[in-house]
Amino acid sequence: MRARPYRVRRQFSTRLGVCLLVLAILVLSSLPAAAQQGNNPDAPAVKKIEPPNWWVGLTPDVMLLLSGKNLEATHVRCNLAEVNVSRTQSAADGNYLFVWLKFGAGLKSGTAVCRIITSRGETTFELPIAARKQILGRNQGLSLDDVIYLIMPDRFANGDPTNDEPAEFPGSHERSRPSAYHGGDLRGIRDHLGYLKELGVTTLWLTPIVKNGAPEDYHGYGAVDLYAVDPHLGTLQEYQELVQAAHNEHMKVFFDAVPNHVGASHPWVSDPPMPDWFHGTPKQHLNSFSPLRESFYGAHEKSEPATDWLESLEDPHTPPQFRKNLTEGWFQGALADVNTENPLVLQYLLQNSMWWAESSGLDGYRVDTVPYVSRKFWEEWHQGLRRIYPRLSTIGEVFHGDPEVTSFFAGGRKGWDGIDTEFTTVFDFPLYFALRDVLLHDAPAGRIADILRQDSLYPHPEYLVSFFGNHDVTRFAGESGATPAKLRLAFGLTLTLRGIPELYYGDEIGLPGGGDPDNRRDFPGGWPGDAQNAFTREGRTREQKELFGYVQSLLRVRREHAALRSGALWHLASEDSFYVFMRETEEEKLVVAFHNGSTNLELKISLRDTPAQEASDISSLLGNGQAELSGRELRLRLPAQSLTIFELH
Repeated sequence: MRARPYRVRRQFSTRLGVCLLVLAILVLSSLPAAAQQGNNPDAPAVKKIEPPNWWVGLTPDVMLLLSGKNLEATHVRCNLAEVNVSRTQSAADGNYLFVWLKFGAGLKSGTAVCRIITSRGETTFELPIAARKQILGRNQGLSLDDVIYLIMPDRFANGDPTNDEPAEFPGSHERSRPSAYHGGDLRGIRDHLGYLKELGVTTLWLTPIVKNGAPEDYHGYGAVDLYAVDPHLGTLQEYQELVQAAHNEHMKVFFDAVPNHVGASHPWVSDPPMPDWFHGTPKQHLNSFSPLRESFYGAHEKSEPATDWLESLEDPHTPPQFRKNLTEGWFQGALADVNTENPLVLQYLLQNSMWWAESSGLDGYRVDTVPYVSRKFWEEWHQGLRRIYPRLSTIGEVFHGDPEVTSFFAGGRKGWDGIDTEFTTVFDFPLYFALRDVLLHDAPAGRIADILRQDSLYPHPEYLVSFFGNHDVTRFAGESGATPAKLRLAFGLTLTLRGIPELYYGDEIGLPGGGDPDNRRDFPGGWPGDAQNAFTREGRTREQKELFGYVQSLLRVRREHAALRSGALWHLASEDSFYVFMRETEEEKLVVAFHNGSTNLELKISLRDTPAQEASDISSLLGNGQAELSGRELRLRLPAQSLTIFELH
């Protein structure tokens, strides 16, 4: 009879011990990792989680890359029943741990608390998991109605002076130094959406906004954190607000992605997550310059600015040694080349692109240095991205003047290697070089028709992004031979030829500038105290008002006439000083007459056996040229250095 009280006491003691143990575990789980480690220097520690959060229903699983120390995990488990750890892989030095999480069907928004257990201690990390936002109005992609406006955020407008020089980057801000940060930011762009709307552009392409590491990396192409907004530019919330504000104005935002390389001070460079995370090491690597000489393909000189011999990638007869420098070399010999053939690198970069698209609702990606990355990577990256964002558009940078080379990277066709990169489109660098040669170097106007002649190389030439200036070349207004009239012609051709036009910030007011970094001057009026404010009509000079008004008028005509956006293009006449073409839809026919000569010109063009042969009348939409129809003959009187748009009836 005396045994029962003893058993009761023992059961009570056992239950109390279990309760205390559970309470201790719960308390321990709520403590930060540093508190759990105590004074144990060998305990694991998590300093960074990539991606930092995820979404319910976005993907069935996610790969996390944890950075820290002593992460040679023997076991990882999470507190949510719907979050299962399917696999882990740690780096040899214990500074990184890959964790693959698989999500169950019943997963709801919340926070997964996961415990890492090693032979020397344990710690926890958290992964917030949120519900996805509605899809409507997000991730819209590119259309033929769009006009892209390229902005370098640091040089456009300073909306928040408090972030000009973040505490971690002392001495990085100085407007008087061309290669320092000048203070432009995301809030500054948001503050001037009205100016962009007034101009008539529809889509903003911002150079990279991710965190960079060097005081001279204002341009954004030296990333040290692919999951953070550069503190000079603002915060993730401010980027999200900018995208939403643009969408409210029926404008789109494109993100500049750089899968090819990272900045020299990225933590990976000195301590990569895997031995083959990069092609080579800081001490031993190839550079990105082709080993081929100009004479290999019979050329005697390169176009300016110089480009690599990307022909070796498009050429089915080149052995791997001719291509390896381009696809595995460190960019410009300095920026670490990411090994995109590594499946874990592919998954990391794909998830990163998903994260930015889901976090912000951005509408597409401008993709940097496309030829320097494995074509297989582009195929797999696009396939993964489009499974979730089927409307998302991508524009690839292929800096080369030959349509055979640029078209090799356009999506919708397979190359000699059997691969389709699946890019929506590419930038029309061949047309860029032709426009500058014709307008600035007295090349025959027929160069333009010669480039267009090769449009059959592209599955969708109408989606090519045409331009005459960007952040990597001398400003058009700063080129030898440039005049206000020539700049107007550059705008006129870019906005009337086939393709989706891109304008470089400040060109609409004739902003001057030489080569890099002088081509990246501050937009006047973007900073408190600027002597001039070109964001307002009152603040522009007479010349700036005239040019801005002309570009605005061109954009209005393009917006009002579908033939200039999506119509077929037909050659009508081309010689040394002029090029006359037609843009046609079922509803309308427009004639564009470009004359580059220094004197007035009179032309007679037969319309027989052309789509214009049934026209009975012609009227002017924009420009000072004159035209009349006589039977099936078009008679034009064109002023020197002019572009005129006519409508056929």
